Amino acid sequence: MPKYIANEYLLHNGKVVQAGGQLELEAKQAERLGDKVTPAPEEKEPEKEQEPVKEEKPKKETKAKKESK
Repeated sequence: MPKYIANEYLLHNGKVVQAGGQLELEAKQAERLGDKVTPAPEEKEPEKEQEPVKEEKPKKETKAKKESK
């Protein structure tokens, strides 16, 4: 259901919604309420920044490691 912002106190599902509060309504309900509600701006999910892929270079063996083999 679309989200709306209450422009004044409303009673919704047995609970008081203060002015500025968000509520979910069907389009018909919002139409009946008229200017008492306004559509809420759509919330966009923050895009995750892609981290650059680090290429791992093969590690060189040290003399100590070679001798222990």
